[in-house]
Amino acid sequence: MDYQGFVKKLMKAITEKTEYKTEFHEADEKMNMYTVYVYVKENESSTSIMRLYAEEYYSAWKDGVKMDALVREVMQDVEVFKNINLTKKMQDFKDYEKIKSRLILRLISCERNKEELQGAFYRQVDDIALVLYMKTFASDEMTMTVKVPAMYANGWEISEEDIFQVALQNTVRLMPPRAYDFRKMIFNPAYEGEDVYDPDYIPDRSEMGNCLSTKTKAYGAVAIFYPDVADLFCQLMNTEELYLAFTSIHEVMVHDARRMGDSKNLQEVLKNTIAEATSESDFLTEHIYHYDMKKEKIEMLQ
Repeated sequence: MDYQGFVKKLMKAITEKTEYKTEFHEADEKMNMYTVYVYVKENESSTSIMRLYAEEYYSAWKDGVKMDALVREVMQDVEVFKNINLTKKMQDFKDYEKIKSRLILRLISCERNKEELQGAFYRQVDDIALVLYMKTFASDEMTMTVKVPAMYANGWEISEEDIFQVALQNTVRLMPPRAYDFRKMIFNPAYEGEDVYDPDYIPDRSEMGNCLSTKTKAYGAVAIFYPDVADLFCQLMNTEELYLAFTSIHEVMVHDARRMGDSKNLQEVLKNTIAEATSESDFLTEHIYHYDMKKEKIEMLQ
């Protein structure tokens, strides 16, 4: 069994034993080892991410450690992980002033995460949910976030709009928007994208579109909901309407709607891209979205 086959089998075994969602991440400039993310559900409204170094498990397997033993080790680590500051985290939810600087937003699919959204605090835009998370811990080895339960957020005596605005501002600060040129990404591993606020930035008006994400690239599709980002693309492309194709939770393709005309071709491209390159865990929506500068509104294209 080769490395890829081993990782697939390990992820499948973890999911079967724990029912936790897993996803594979290749090495990059920020994380120089291949990792498997385990989405650990701690209660009905909270999920944290535990990272496993895939190569270490592969080496152990090649040295004779059985798959069942590796999975048992993962399950033990999960239990330890779940108990790290869990009580303290739940207490933190009660104090808005204490945690407001750690609130962020992420996008997930409404249709495919109905159970996960139960009890969570979120705003729905057609079949996309903007979910409120609290960042609890971050290091080079591990990132921990937890969904904010609605029962706590509703008790803050802060308006829903104010909560989302604070979370949005934090997300912009922690995950600045970037536009990525696929050709540069292929030939330059150190490429960090284009700053869309740079006066010299010029978006692509062709049918290719513009890949919008964030500096971290993870969960970057949220960038199109940042204040003024959609308007900025309209201004730079001299248009009042955009087509938005969310190829995953990590990025969105931004197109000049007037130049594209009919959205049918774009819908077909999105469908094929999702089928060929988007994992189940990264899926966001199969629909094309539309931004109207006059209405200042992002909505599903009917």
